[in-house]
Amino acid sequence: MLSIEELSELEDAIMDVLPGKITEILSKANRSGDLTELLGLLGLSDLLGSENKFETYKNGKIVVVGGTETKEEILVSIGKQLGIDKNRFEFCLDYESVQKFDFNKMQYAPQYRVILFGPTPHSGHGKGDSRSIIAEIEKKDGYPRVERLMSGQELKITKTNFREKLKQLLDDGYI
Repeated sequence: MLSIEELSELEDAIMDVLPGKITEILSKANRSGDLTELLGLLGLSDLLGSENKFETYKNGKIVVVGGTETKEEILVSIGKQLGIDKNRFEFCLDYESVQKFDFNKMQYAPQYRVILFGPTPHSGHGKGDSRSIIAEIEKKDGYPRVERLMSGQELKITKTNFREKLKQLLDDGYI
């Protein structure tokens, strides 16, 4: 992990190089199928627009996937506090179960509204040739919206980021 000073120096170096290399970077990411993932990591997914997005039901399922120490009952309680019915949630919170989870059932299934991802194995059912199941779902048509639950720079499901993400989705009128 870099120190604050090293991170600042890296940022300066990237900003110096970026204007002249952005076209090349975007072209490479597009050709390799990693453009959606790159923009997602940068928090710029909305720049791709929604012309290829599959429409889902606003009151559809909220799928929460990823290994966590936070109990399902706690997450349901947080949703309830925000006015979200417990029946809208579908959980896969065991790291090993995530590897076997059938993500394909959500493709072109309008009853699934959003997938909230925490830490997931890099290998798993349905990841295709992508680096991760998250990247695979983000790049394929017909899947619900993907949101990453982050703590700092890592995927992590916490009570705080779960509440914040649900609140953001509610405030945006998405769920």
